[in-house]
Amino acid sequence: MVNWNLIRSNGGTVSSTGIRKNIVSFITRHHPCSVVESIERKYNAYKICLINGLCLVFDAEGRYVKTH
Repeated sequence: MVNWNLIRSNGGTVSSTGIRKNIVSFITRHHPCSVVESIERKYNAYKICLINGLCLVFDAEGRYVKTH
């Protein structure tokens, strides 16, 4: 289960409310028990890297785009 309270970033910490609910739902559904290593937020996208080496890219609305 994915559960974030605070996400550490280079600029400090970010509240989990900044992460779209559908991103959390996607990760929970398609990558259960995965551990999030990092989250990058750019102007129009989110890049979420999992500890297993996969990186998931979502658009600004939280829709899945691709896997690296």
